[in-house]
Amino acid sequence: MPDAAALDRDPASGTSSPIVQAAERLVVRIEALVSQVAELKADNAALRREVREALALFDRAGDAAAPVRTTRRTAAPATRHAKSRRRGKGPKGRATPASVTPDIVLATIGKLGSASASEIAKELSVLGDQVSGRAVRWLAERAGAATVVGDDGQLRYRLPSTPPRSL
Repeated sequence: MPDAAALDRDPASGTSSPIVQAAERLVVRIEALVSQVAELKADNAALRREVREALALFDRAGDAAAPVRTTRRTAAPATRHAKSRRRGKGPKGRATPASVTPDIVLATIGKLGSASASEIAKELSVLGDQVSGRAVRWLAERAGAATVVGDDGQLRYRLPSTPPRSL
C-alpha cells in the first residue's frame, strides 16, 4: 500500500499535486489574515484606551467649568426593590356597553332613517348608553346595515333592503 506522501505527488512528474498546492496557498493566506486580525485587535485596544482617556478629560473639563452650586440638591428618589415590578394596567375590558347590540343599532337606524355613526351614537347616548361612533360603525357593519355616502360626504347607515342572515 502506498504511503500518504506518495498520494500527494503527481506520479508523472514527481511534484505535488495541484490540489495540495492550492491548499498550501490557502493556508498561507489564512495565516496572513490571522496575523492581520491580531494587529487590528491590538490597534482596537489602543484606540479604546485613548477614547476612555479623552472622555475622562472631557469629564474633568466639564467639572472644572461648571459653576459651584450654593444650594444643596434634593436627594434622589429611593430606588425600587429589584424584584418589584410596575403594575401595568389591567385588562381594558369591553368599551361598548353590553346592552348595545347590533340589533339595538339596527333599531336606532330604523328610528332615525338614514343617519351617520355619530348621530346614531348620540341617540344611543341620550338613551343612557354611552357609545362611540367607532363602536356604532363596527356594530352596524356586523348587523348588515347598508351604507350610503350622504350629500355632506359622510358615510350614512340605513336599514338593509334584505333582512340580515341569521347565524
